[in-house]
Amino acid sequence: MIVIKTKVMKKSLLDIEQTLREGRLQIAHQELLEFLENEPDNDSAWYMLGGILRREQLWGEAINALNKAKFLNPSGPAAHAIDSIYEILSFQNTDLMNP
Repeated sequence: MIVIKTKVMKKSLLDIEQTLREGRLQIAHQELLEFLENEPDNDSAWYMLGGILRREQLWGEAINALNKAKFLNPSGPAAHAIDSIYEILSFQNTDLMNP
């Protein structure tokens, strides 16, 4: 009997970004979760995950992921992304309200 061992290549953040650019959101989401299992302190990965969750309109989970990125890198872009989500969630179209 011949046993063939295969080495599973871990995806890099660049590979995952390319998957996102190709529009394969669900695959990128799964790859990011696997990436974060191995590198839980990678603020860029948490930021990217927050962006995916935002696109899926999973607002609470997106804010949690972005807060993790902000905690790991306070000077990074996550704080602005969080503010943007809160702005989206607080939007009210007064033209549609009853007088």
